[in-house]
Amino acid sequence: MAMLRAMISDNLFAKNTVPIVRKLRSHDVRPTRQRVQIGCLLFHGADKHVSPDQLVTMLQAHDIYMSLGTVYNTLRQFAEAGLITEVAGMGDRLVYDTNLSSHHHFLDVDTGELIDIDADNLQLNGLPHLPGGFSLDGVDITIRIKR
Repeated sequence: MAMLRAMISDNLFAKNTVPIVRKLRSHDVRPTRQRVQIGCLLFHGADKHVSPDQLVTMLQAHDIYMSLGTVYNTLRQFAEAGLITEVAGMGDRLVYDTNLSSHHHFLDVDTGELIDIDADNLQLNGLPHLPGGFSLDGVDITIRIKR
């Protein structure tokens, strides 16, 4: 733990290292330096929707440089561990969400920004019959909006 703290100099990271290490360990994710740094950015403050490219830019703003491959792998590991979710309905764009509550999204088609919609604020009256041999895994609704 002391070694991780020494590796992270930025104030944001220094204040959040211990809780992030605990969070990762509680989800059986080994807290490497890169995972802790990414975790500090993802889990500090308000919920976020981030692509791997956006996360690389956020890291660079804190003078932290890591490969896009490392960021992709870490985000995938976080999603598999249940720390974040992959947003469905984004086409070929990969976006992760730190909000784990039941919710849907508005998608600003001009900017690509996602805005959370509480699940209670949306009513779905029915679903089509599922193909034989399938069961429902979830419903993710993305409402496309523009100015």
